[in-house]
Amino acid sequence: MCKSCSSLDYMATAAVMQLTAIFGAVVGLAARFWWTRHTAETRQQYSAVVWENRLYIGLAVACCLGMFGAYLWYHTELEPWTGSRRLFLFNGQMLMRQAECEAQELLESTRSSQLDTAHPVYVRVADVTSRLLAANSGVDAIRDRQWNVVVVDSPTVNAIVEPNGLVLVYVGLTSMANDDQLAILVGHEFAHCLLRHANQLSSIRFVVAALLLVPVIPVIWALLPLGWNMLAHLCWLIVLTLCIVLPCVRSCEVEADRIGMELAAKACVDVKQGYRFWDAMAVIDSRPKLLWVLSMHPTNESRSRHLFNLIPAATEIQRQAGC
Repeated sequence: MCKSCSSLDYMATAAVMQLTAIFGAVVGLAARFWWTRHTAETRQQYSAVVWENRLYIGLAVACCLGMFGAYLWYHTELEPWTGSRRLFLFNGQMLMRQAECEAQELLESTRSSQLDTAHPVYVRVADVTSRLLAANSGVDAIRDRQWNVVVVDSPTVNAIVEPNGLVLVYVGLTSMANDDQLAILVGHEFAHCLLRHANQLSSIRFVVAALLLVPVIPVIWALLPLGWNMLAHLCWLIVLTLCIVLPCVRSCEVEADRIGMELAAKACVDVKQGYRFWDAMAVIDSRPKLLWVLSMHPTNESRSRHLFNLIPAATEIQRQAGC
């Protein structure tokens, strides 16, 4: 459900991590081959030189890490929606061009099944989207974009909002959700773009590759026996994915749920419908609950609880909006 900006970027994250890991393995094997070609006496001489200069090597490593840390801090920004500092390493225009390419691919792949603008389902989705946009027209990132609504005749329970303004909703989602629920879910997708989750997750991918793949994978392949190094390689990738990458993606989903609820609340929807949708999804979802750690999204039950807990804050937003 809701394969959004963060989910799409996770796929890119996985691909880049794999490529970085393969490059690291090649470097490690090359270093291993180079080292084994030397005699024991030569290897001992190299080791002695490294040991004698360990202080300078340590200082050089510390300086590099310090400069890298300063570089990362320089590229952090205070995120107004969350009130916390976030890392945004990549140029917004570059990511916008990427979003335009992704949007074009989506449009091409769904062109034969797109509903006409006069279709009742399209009119319904367009009306819900227009209400959201009008209620949040004070947000620069919403007001300054030209939004294009596309509805795809597919049973997929899904919605996608690209940063370039494409709002793509599948009929399967409109069949599952009433208008208020649809507004909250589309608001969730808008929130991914407002929070710049694509940039944030790309930045996390870069840091993980720079600090935890580039230095570690070559060492694994250079030092461990053949066979064991492959096992350690796979285990390290699994650890990074389960402990860093997927939790970051799920965190983005939780944030988007909250901001999406706020956007929908300003449109005067019934905010109680959010948790009810995820309660319904929990009933029909047959996936094992214990596999949530492998998922890019929180469980349906946890999303329901989260949205239920957001009702008082959303109600206050509606009061201030004069709903």
